[in-house]
Parts: sequence; C-alpha cells; structure tokens
Amino acid sequence: MKRTTRLLIAVLVLCVGSCIPATAQHEFTYNGDTGPGYWSDLESDFSACAPSPTGRQSPIDIDSVVLDPGLGGLNLILNKMAYTLINNGHTIQATPQEGGTLTIGSEIYTLSQFHFHTLSEHTVEGTHGVMELHAVFIDAKNNYVVIGMLYKIGKQSKFLGNLIAAGLPKLTTSAPVTVNKLDFEKAFTDTNRYYTYPGSLTTPPCTESVKWIVLKEWAELSSEQFEAFRTILGDDFRPLQERNKRVVRATVW
Repeated sequence: MKRTTRLLIAVLVLCVGSCIPATAQHEFTYNGDTGPGYWSDLESDFSACAPSPTGRQSPIDIDSVVLDPGLGGLNLILNKMAYTLINNGHTIQATPQEGGTLTIGSEIYTLSQFHFHTLSEHTVEGTHGVMELHAVFIDAKNNYVVIGMLYKIGKQSKFLGNLIAAGLPKLTTSAPVTVNKLDFEKAFTDTNRYYTYPGSLTTPPCTESVKWIVLKEWAELSSEQFEAFRTILGDDFRPLQERNKRVVRATVW
C-alpha cells in the first residue's frame, strides 16, 4: 500500500510539470523573452518564425516593385453581415457569422477573420502606418490570402467608428461583442491598386503559404479612433523581415 501511494505521488509530481498544455507555457508576445526574436524557440511548430536566407517571412518593407499589367482587381463579395469581436490577447479579432468571399482567377477564398496591428506591420519605403488591417481569407487547400491595408491619421473612419461604438473588448476575459450589419467591403480603399508578394502569417506559426495583397492607398482614421485601438493593442506588430530576393508586383506604380 505504501509503495502504491509513493507511485501515485510520483506520477502527480511528474504531471504538474508535464501535463500543462504547451500553449499555456509558451504563449507568444511582442516583447521580452517571448517576443518576436524568440518565437521560433517557444514551440517546435513555430520553427518557420526563425530567420532564414531562403525564408519568405512577413512583413516586409515595400521599397521596390515590378509593374505587372496582368494583375486584375480584387473580386470581393462581403455583404452586410454580423461579426463577433474578441480580444485574443494579441489583437482585436472579428469573425464573420456568415460567409464572405474573395475570388482571384478561378480560386475562391473564404473570409476567416480580420484583425488589427498598431503600428502597421508592413512599411512603404521605410514608413509605417499608424495601424494595419489584415483580412484573412483561406481556400479549401488551406492556402491563405491576406489583404493588408495601412492607416494614417486623418478624417474619421465610419467603419472603425461602428466597431468602436459596439464596444471594443478591452481584455481577453471580456465578453464577445456582436456587431450587426457591418459593411466590411466599404472599409477598403481602391482594391484595383495594390502590391502583392509571397509571404507568411505575421504571428506564430508564421506559415509560409500566404499570398499577400497590400493596398496601395492608405485609409484614414481620426486620432481619437487610433487611441481607442492603441490603448488596447499597444505595440502588436512584428518587426520587418528580410525580403530575400522576393519580387513585389504591383498593379500601378
């Protein structure tokens, strides 16, 4: 009986150290020893986040482009619908309660979610936007297309105003917020004018099966709207990654 008790105690001690989910131990952040420079060390699944001379990591600085007349406009179908807002600890994320699509050629991608980063993750000729919207689309083969749109301080954004009015969730423990009849399609600037390049997700696991589309025209938001997001998000942007000879194509100069 005593031997059995000792064995049970030993098992419990081992379980305290090893039965906690890895995600609880190795949550990534944007600073310190769990920040971007250490993401690849946190989990084996995060290995793609490490610098590599052949890597296709994002974000990048868009400082030179090749004009490609063959690139067409984006075929977006994002009707007014309800979205659920959450604070996942890294960003404010909105998930559609119905479907929305992006069609490129013969490929159809479904809207998975959109979220924000402050400051912007991509830069244009070394210049950051104050914020960046990422709209994440995925196809049946788990290939991603992400539309990135940078923001600058200017006039108020009706789209962002609707999100703020609904109540941005300030904490991970905050209850999800529903935004009804949000016209997400009108959030975008000119979708015929963009840059595109092969890249990755900008958060772990940094998957490199992403077609990036960064809109050339920046959107505007008021300083008050920016502060509403920045107060919650802080600095949640990944540093620039090496371009590694990747070509950035553009619909216009």
